[in-house]
Amino acid sequence: MNIQAQKIELIQLLLNTSKPSIINKIKAILYEEAEEVIGISEDGSALTIAKLEKDIEEAEADIKAGRVYSTSQLRSHFKIK
Repeated sequence: MNIQAQKIELIQLLLNTSKPSIINKIKAILYEEAEEVIGISEDGSALTIAKLEKDIEEAEADIKAGRVYSTSQLRSHFKIK
């Protein structure tokens, strides 16, 4: 079976699956080939070093700009004792 036929078969399998976990695993494998994957994000997407660094930079910018909440504010908002 040539590569084009394998791709078509894989696409057909993907179209027929209803399990997000399978799709997320395949995405992670494909991303791993393209970049260094260090884990899986909460949404199931591949977490790369570049993505993690970007997220950290955004968090640091939020802190510097004062876009933060105290623990008591979060507890009050989510009604946690």
